[in-house]
Amino acid sequence: MADRPESIIYRTTIHWAALFGPAMLLIIGGISVRTRLVPALVMIVLSVIWGIFSIRNLRLSEFVLMETKLIVRIGFPFKRFYEIPYTTLAGADFFKPALGVILGFGKVMILRKDNKTIVFRLVAKPEDLVEKLKKEIILAHEAIRPESPSSPG
Repeated sequence: MADRPESIIYRTTIHWAALFGPAMLLIIGGISVRTRLVPALVMIVLSVIWGIFSIRNLRLSEFVLMETKLIVRIGFPFKRFYEIPYTTLAGADFFKPALGVILGFGKVMILRKDNKTIVFRLVAKPEDLVEKLKKEIILAHEAIRPESPSSPG
């Protein structure tokens, strides 16, 4: 009998706020064109390249909660891939800066049982991801916990 594929419980990605850096550099470069042409053009070219990398990162990055594990793909140009069973996790938390509260992004911290923390920044809807991840961690730990012997009565 073939194993059935795991279903997806929740999926999110990197927030579009990752484009703020390239956008600000493009604006500064555009404003500077009249006064300093060469440095302004360098800034504009760098902002376009940075923007292309950021857009590619947005499209290739995802956080997926499956039935038994968390899968994280962080995108471009330096790819990182995590496939973490819930049984190896101790917990999760998030932090939203002031702008993140307004726009809906934040930092997610995932604590492993070996007390190492994995941090992901600019996650879209971090509170939803952490809430659902905590539920899955609790369910996974309850499933492997040995049943306590019942006391004779």
